[in-house]
Amino acid sequence: MSGLGDSPQQTLVIAGLLYSFSLILINIAPFFVGMYVVHFQVSLSAAGVVQTVDQAGGLLGAAVGFVLMPRFGWKGLVLIALLIAAVSNAFTATADSYAVLCAVRFLAGFGAMLSTTVTACVLAQATVPLRAYSAGLAAGMLLSAAAVWLLDALRIAYGDAIALGSGALWLGFGGLLALFLPRQLSGPVNPHGEAVTPRAPHCPQTVGKTALIALLLFSVSINVIYVFIEHFGFANGLARGDATNALALGFLFAAAGSLIPTMFGVAGGHLKWISMTTLIFFGSLVGIYSAQTTVLFALAFGVCASAWCMGLAYYMSLIAQNDPERRYTRMIYIVNAAAQSIGPAIGVLVLTRATPPAVFAVPPVPALLAVLLVAIALSTSSFLPLRVHSRPQEDLYPWPLP
Repeated sequence: MSGLGDSPQQTLVIAGLLYSFSLILINIAPFFVGMYVVHFQVSLSAAGVVQTVDQAGGLLGAAVGFVLMPRFGWKGLVLIALLIAAVSNAFTATADSYAVLCAVRFLAGFGAMLSTTVTACVLAQATVPLRAYSAGLAAGMLLSAAAVWLLDALRIAYGDAIALGSGALWLGFGGLLALFLPRQLSGPVNPHGEAVTPRAPHCPQTVGKTALIALLLFSVSINVIYVFIEHFGFANGLARGDATNALALGFLFAAAGSLIPTMFGVAGGHLKWISMTTLIFFGSLVGIYSAQTTVLFALAFGVCASAWCMGLAYYMSLIAQNDPERRYTRMIYIVNAAAQSIGPAIGVLVLTRATPPAVFAVPPVPALLAVLLVAIALSTSSFLPLRVHSRPQEDLYPWPLP
């Protein structure tokens, strides 16, 4: 028994949608940064600090999830998390000072990341976690495109305050959807209701631990650049509406890129695909830096978002595949939340000491280090993938087999 209830597929679909709703709040963060500058009349670096505070709340939410998940029902945790996140996002619209803004965004980050942590662990119980993560990320990209256009429409029609509070709509809908999760939702259990802790002598936990550290480095490299992505569009000569369209189109393009892990699996090994993902990310940095039209900027951003989703899917599946006790899997969004706080902080530091183009020199360093760590871990261990069942074709061909 997997702890996914009587209808595991339905549970995974709901968890995937809830996971994608959390990604929406992450993906529209650059627009929030721009609206902080306009609505609250703060500097770009001060707006970056708000985003860092938001992600610091997310870090706490992920840590709380790590502690509470073995002790409490997962459905209840998700419902409480989504309620906190929805209410905090709604109050963002009424924040009347910089301190209040930071406080409500901290709570918003806390709730959203607690929900993400739980749903990511639900997806890890799929027969092929890589497929589940990839599908959730692709849905997140598609919904993010809709959220970007909705955000801009609300901003034009009702002003920045209402647009800033619009995240509550997605989270509120997520709360309703979470009601359909099974009451007994939990981690892997056996027929006696005890936690499953399988042992795999050829699957050392050091690989899972190293992959977790590598995920942190890769996420930091992405988040250094991502939170200021709208600003870079403006710097390249795009008007506000053009930048919005470019990023929304980029999310649509990224949805297709997010399905690459589903289509190709890990044929050739995780290291091959992680290395390829890193090279794609580097190419997108060049495109974002130089793109001066809506189409080119949309393509560059789409490639960047695709690389982000591919990297998340491959790193997270490598962790889940080498973590039979699900300890490191529960930590995935602790490191992601930490990266989403550290990355903008690094970007702010660079902006205060140098010109904006200097930010582009930072991301390649942690991304390359992440690849190096994975290469060392896989080459120095007697690594064999931990299979959910005995059909070896599943790793190379991820579609359902008869």
